[in-house]
Amino acid sequence: PNLTRYVAMRALVMLAITTALLIAPASLRADNAAATPSFFEQAFLNAQGGNPCYARAYDDAHLKDHGTQTVRAIEIEMSKDNASDIPNTHERFELGFGLKVKKSNDWFTGVAICSAGGDEANCFIEGDGGRFRLSPAAGGAVKLETGDYGIALEGEKDFMSISGRDGDDRVFVLPPAPRAECEVATENQKRPQP
Repeated sequence: PNLTRYVAMRALVMLAITTALLIAPASLRADNAAATPSFFEQAFLNAQGGNPCYARAYDDAHLKDHGTQTVRAIEIEMSKDNASDIPNTHERFELGFGLKVKKSNDWFTGVAICSAGGDEANCFIEGDGGRFRLSPAAGGAVKLETGDYGIALEGEKDFMSISGRDGDDRVFVLPPAPRAECEVATENQKRPQP
């Protein structure tokens, strides 16, 4: 009788220890996941005071080495307050988007509507401007990958498009930049008010 009780107690203790060891790592992973900011929080909501700018300009040497690249400069930016008065959340946030191409000194701009999930955000540019995906890159930069249909934007005097399938205008790594670099691109961009 005592031996049976001892074996039963030992089995119960072993079961409790095994259960604790299986549950603890899962709860630790959940705590760590909750403590790690999402891509949207890191790159946009909490970056540069909630008004982040990511920009890159390509010099003549780079453009010479990448003969099929037409983009000379590109930027994306988010403002805490949108002209639409819709708050930015990971489910829906607005970005100013601008680029310059070799054939023009003008900025071509648009507004992108994005939705973030996990380590990426998927965006579309209003007015059938195209789609792109954002993801984290080294050094706090953001990687922008155009969609298969490319990007098309209107400028003040002209229209431009870049291919989503051919050339060197499909992937851009945009480092954090001073806000003034993005504001230059979108200073003339006005959103229509409803």
